[in-house]
Amino acid sequence: MPVYYWFPILGCLGIGFMFMNIPPVATQFMQLFHVGYSGLSFLLSALLWTHALGQIPAGLIIDRLGILRSLVISAILCTVCSLAPLLAPHNLGLAIAMRLVVGIASAMLFLGIVFVVKVLAPPQFLARAQGIQGAAFSLGTMVPYLVLPFFEAWGWVASYIMVALMPALLLLALLWTPRAPLRQKTAPDNNVSIWLSLKTVARSKHLWFLGCCHGFSFGTITALGSWLPTVLADRDQSTGPEHWALATGAVLLAGTFARMGGGELGGRSDLHKLLTRLVLGISLLYTAMALMPGPLTTLAAGVCLAFFCGGTYAAVFVLTIRTTGPGLVATGVGFMTTVACFINVLLTLLMGNVREYAGSFGPALLVTALCTAALYLWGRRLCGDGSFS
Repeated sequence: MPVYYWFPILGCLGIGFMFMNIPPVATQFMQLFHVGYSGLSFLLSALLWTHALGQIPAGLIIDRLGILRSLVISAILCTVCSLAPLLAPHNLGLAIAMRLVVGIASAMLFLGIVFVVKVLAPPQFLARAQGIQGAAFSLGTMVPYLVLPFFEAWGWVASYIMVALMPALLLLALLWTPRAPLRQKTAPDNNVSIWLSLKTVARSKHLWFLGCCHGFSFGTITALGSWLPTVLADRDQSTGPEHWALATGAVLLAGTFARMGGGELGGRSDLHKLLTRLVLGISLLYTAMALMPGPLTTLAAGVCLAFFCGGTYAAVFVLTIRTTGPGLVATGVGFMTTVACFINVLLTLLMGNVREYAGSFGPALLVTALCTAALYLWGRRLCGDGSFS
């Protein structure tokens, strides 16, 4: 298997696990730190906040420092800071602080992996490689649901150790990766103002649109992984969230295959039209999930939602690479993913807090449906006026 396939698979498996290492053993963490659903939503979102805030700085660093150094630094930080909470397992402050640092490091790690694909993959395989990379992330979000329950009462310990293990393996994998292309700095001129680079990407309405698309698709995968067990348990009062862990893993697996399928479609379709149609489907499926009466129909809608969200991944990243200039690819991708990550954070907080204070996820699902409907109309306008080329 070529390196531009297996390297992002390994790296994004680990990042996906980082995002979902808490929800499968959420009850254990709530008992460990004495918090409720609202408190858990802030613990979950701690990594997401710094992952979001770190995207643009990470892109600027990679453009100037080089991909290889950035990968090494970020992988070491992820490994060390994931193990640190075990030193004081009941200390909520330490757990949040380390999760914040892991969020920053994971931002650089993710962008570095995206750039590995961009640098090493032949152009004709770029969409496929991006789809496989996205599928690996989605698969990584599913792995905790399949593995951590086997550790029973020690699941919270295993979640910390496994998060640390995966970036450590990525460091080892660099020994079998072509390193010469990854040492190159991608900024064309180190004297170019950072402010000018930021202003260039921030003025692009296409990057804003792509970031919103990625936010409501990637953010949906994260929100489903975090809250779908509770959504399903609410629809069937005789069960608890743990009863639906395996079903949630199946939903995330659907998103995994959809990202690979989206990568194949991306090489054969008009990416702009494909993306807007998928966003429309996301809006309709959020509406369906809000109105479905039982757990099985809600689960079916969740599977379809994961398919539509996963299908957007390759289109978003290929269009982002095409939209940014040759010396600003990492910065442009960083800006796009910053927008996406903020939406991801807001979705996670919205779901948890609406459930805490309204007693139901329905209002949050309907609000998200309206937002994605507006995003679809914006995409139609960008495609219709010919500016998205």
